[in-house]
Amino acid sequence: MKKKVVLITTGGTIASQRNQFNMLESGKLNGEAILEMCKLEDQIDIELIDLFQLPSMHLTFENLNHLNQTVRKVFEDQSVSGVVITHGTDSLEETAYFLELTVDDTRPVVVTGSQKSPADVGSDVYSNLRNSLLVASNEQAKNIGTCVVFNEKIFNSKYVKKVHTSSIDAFGAIGYGMLGYIDNDEVNVYQKPINKEYYDIKEHYPYVEIVNAYLGANSKFLDFLLESDVEGVVLVGSGRGQITPEMTKAVEKLSNKGTKIVLTTSTDEGRVFPSYDYYGSANNLKKLGVHMGGDFHPKKARLKLMLMLANQAQNFETFMR
Repeated sequence: MKKKVVLITTGGTIASQRNQFNMLESGKLNGEAILEMCKLEDQIDIELIDLFQLPSMHLTFENLNHLNQTVRKVFEDQSVSGVVITHGTDSLEETAYFLELTVDDTRPVVVTGSQKSPADVGSDVYSNLRNSLLVASNEQAKNIGTCVVFNEKIFNSKYVKKVHTSSIDAFGAIGYGMLGYIDNDEVNVYQKPINKEYYDIKEHYPYVEIVNAYLGANSKFLDFLLESDVEGVVLVGSGRGQITPEMTKAVEKLSNKGTKIVLTTSTDEGRVFPSYDYYGSANNLKKLGVHMGGDFHPKKARLKLMLMLANQAQNFETFMR
């Protein structure tokens, strides 16, 4: 009996065409146009939902809520083995992690895209889509959560990031590696996430901003946020989580105001940790009420903080899980 997989399209390069100026326009093709080239009809029963036709940086949280609701509606059908979502690569990692935090099901949600258009020489459209459909229909992918499949690799949505602007080997999980891979249509999963969190989606989400620390960074942006309606701030510190003295002054004011602040690092590997004790160090910030963000990438930390605030979560000390 064939496995059933639902394919949801949202646009992106994987659905793009070149215009009269030889420039790519995202989301021009519908799902049927790219699906017919995967040649999987004899192996998998594929149901198609054309949801959006947008460049991924045009997506909004209203769109993500709609996508979430679509996935949950699909999973009401117990005959569905998994879901595949095609997506532009620029915000793909953010959408994947949003779904990881808001879809509560043991069946896999696979997010994929492409770096080349369907008509380009050496296009990765068909291999990425074919491999994603194979993963979504495979028993090994149960309890894998929302993952990203790209260039024959399977990645955890919490740690995956776009690591190259143009190469077809565009995604990686530096320091963590893959969950598995696809080799000649054979799916191999050798590790899975051990922690699972779930948050309800909301009609509106709190305003959470990301602020980077760098040599000589002043407090102007944080001062502006102090006067705004910001509810959360993700700090991107250096190394173990250090920021400048000027920034620290503003952080203290924000913390005293009740703003939830999470500290992350600009490095690709390792976690923030209160190792040093001086003004602007992670230890100093922790004493000011800043929450340690572990090994979170700032973009992922922002999404989790938004959902925690929207759901009125109380225990922010578990943030780094």
